[in-house]
Amino acid sequence: MKQRLDEKSNSTNLGRRRFMAQAGSAVGLLAASGGSALAQAPQIRWGSANLGSSGYVILEAMSHISNKYTETKSSVFATTGTLENFSLMRSDELEFSHTTSFDWMVATRGDKPFTAPVRANQMFAYVQWLVPPLVNANSDIKTVADLAGRSYSASKPAGGSTQLSRILFQEAGILDDIKWVYGSFSDIYDSFSVGNIDCVYGVFTNGTPLGLITQLELTMELRALEYPQAVLDAAMKTNPGIQVGQLTPNDWPTLDRPIRTPAMTGILGADDRVSAETGYDITKAVLENAEELKQYGLPLAGVNPQDAVRNLLPAYPVNAGAAQYFKELGIWREELTIAAT
Repeated sequence: MKQRLDEKSNSTNLGRRRFMAQAGSAVGLLAASGGSALAQAPQIRWGSANLGSSGYVILEAMSHISNKYTETKSSVFATTGTLENFSLMRSDELEFSHTTSFDWMVATRGDKPFTAPVRANQMFAYVQWLVPPLVNANSDIKTVADLAGRSYSASKPAGGSTQLSRILFQEAGILDDIKWVYGSFSDIYDSFSVGNIDCVYGVFTNGTPLGLITQLELTMELRALEYPQAVLDAAMKTNPGIQVGQLTPNDWPTLDRPIRTPAMTGILGADDRVSAETGYDITKAVLENAEELKQYGLPLAGVNPQDAVRNLLPAYPVNAGAAQYFKELGIWREELTIAAT
């Protein structure tokens, strides 16, 4: 069963695409003339996410730090999210992008919705999202298995949150029994609050609940469901970008004990055209000024050099300049792969 709360399309802003295409043309002309494309391009283009989202805030802040502490000049473009960002890197319309660990396998293999593999490198990780299912505390839904036959929403059908939920429910053996509801996060949380949806995808940024969750708790009590470890282990084998985190009462006082939960990390992706020099400069600027960066908002509260490399994915290459910076700090992980230069 499929229900849609929001039929609005996520059309890309025409003015943004025109500017990006023009900037991309400038890069191409410089390359053809023998110059260093990224060094001489008037703009380094960063793809973020929907206006106002955590991804948008993060990339805006990083771009500002980059402009302040490096010689690069950056512009940030709002996009429909991480899947579009990978597509725009593939078409040479972005140099840097907000991505999640969950998306890398799909993008680099060229799985749907991509028509061909995307060639991209990791720069550094900057945020972790813990994503347990949430139900009304008065509901008779006590476990993930109890969601069979119930309505559930993780926002839009093509979104990473929905795709992640599908993998988890598949491994839990309940995928075919879920009644899916689609819409924006604000719409689905509104519908959940009045009892029209049984369960929603929870989001805790570095352990802090989404603002919509805090609003819900003004009028209702919530319960987070805990996935069995076997389900999480199987999901991680299906997609290595899925991780396991822990949500604690210190993070969310609603809990009476720590629970294990699926997790994803935010990773700055770089088009494979980005040089090692540029990668080094951007990585160094952001991480050496992490305290200043955190002033831009809660989504950046967890930025630090150790987690920046700890949460990278061994299956995908790391920009050589970013790797060099991590080696200089003595925190490089030998199981990671350095991109060819």
